[in-house]
Amino acid sequence: MRAVLSGGGSGGHIYPALAISRGLLQVEPEAELLYLGTNHGLERDLVPRENIPFRAIHAQGLMGRGLGGKVRGVVALVRGVHDAWRILKRFKPDVVIGTGGYASGPVGLAANLLHVPLIIQEQNAFPGLTNRNLAKRAAAVFVPFEEARQYFPPSARVIIAGNPVSVAGERLSKKDGRKRLGLKPEVRLLMATGGSQGARAINELMLDLLGDVHAASDLGMIWATGKRYYRQVKAAIQERFPDGLDESRVQVFEYFYQIQTVYQAADLFVGRAGMGTITDCEAFGVPAVLIPSPNVSEDHQTKNAQVIETRGAGMLIRETDLARDGARVLELLRDTERTGRMAENMRALFDADAVDRIVRTVVEASRASKGRL
Repeated sequence: MRAVLSGGGSGGHIYPALAISRGLLQVEPEAELLYLGTNHGLERDLVPRENIPFRAIHAQGLMGRGLGGKVRGVVALVRGVHDAWRILKRFKPDVVIGTGGYASGPVGLAANLLHVPLIIQEQNAFPGLTNRNLAKRAAAVFVPFEEARQYFPPSARVIIAGNPVSVAGERLSKKDGRKRLGLKPEVRLLMATGGSQGARAINELMLDLLGDVHAASDLGMIWATGKRYYRQVKAAIQERFPDGLDESRVQVFEYFYQIQTVYQAADLFVGRAGMGTITDCEAFGVPAVLIPSPNVSEDHQTKNAQVIETRGAGMLIRETDLARDGARVLELLRDTERTGRMAENMRALFDADAVDRIVRTVVEASRASKGRL
């Protein structure tokens, strides 16, 4: 089997594609894979680490960039389709897999022009522009929630499957997770992160809550500030707590390098509402306070958070409401009965078979088209 994968710009599009690639290689060890992306997205760095050949094409976003930006985006799209068409003609894939982001648009269009089956995997409750536009030409469209179906044309073959993730490593109890992190086992532990670069609003909220956590012997916090804000946050903590923090209850990092251990130690998560983050919370059964980023296209993080809140697995707080509602975080952390129900609901959302089901569909499509190109 020969398969092309494409999805990029952000990790939210790349990691699902990589999880699918691992699943494909487990089923088809001799499969030949090729990843198409851009030179300015994270995929350029992440994909080669998986030992998957990578080729760059021209692509950029079309939304929210003004008339000049949109014109440049259309020109890049045409160039990108031409780039992808030439690469697909040479590689002769049996199937193409797109996980969204502007990098996958030209690849999906080129696959359609060459009559190569296209499988789409959408991560969000509100599908991105690229996947919405490609859906009617796809052999299958995988979405994480029933709520996403309404945004695709009736003719699209929409299949409900959770987001593909690779949950590797040892499964730990909360007690063992905290022991590994050097935290007291009996505290109610709040986990917070704004992603690899960090989020100013989330860091400001954690600074506001830190005094109450520091003063309460039954509460704990493990917090990743992000690379952009780490020095600034550490300086603010030093100023507010000159005698230091009790590191058996409060730990502050630039980035979580043992993030699966942190999830397994946590009682409550606070962070953005990207579906990669939400899927991790599902996998480890961690209830979430979701603070959607106001800087994402079409406000899709708010729609993700609304689904999680409706399903009883988390709480949505808008960034503009943090000054008013931020105190609710610690109220929820202390409410063991409510967070227990939320944890069960969050865990019930996780689809452990998502990768297998997507891979089966990919393999079926590839076998049906073998030798067509």
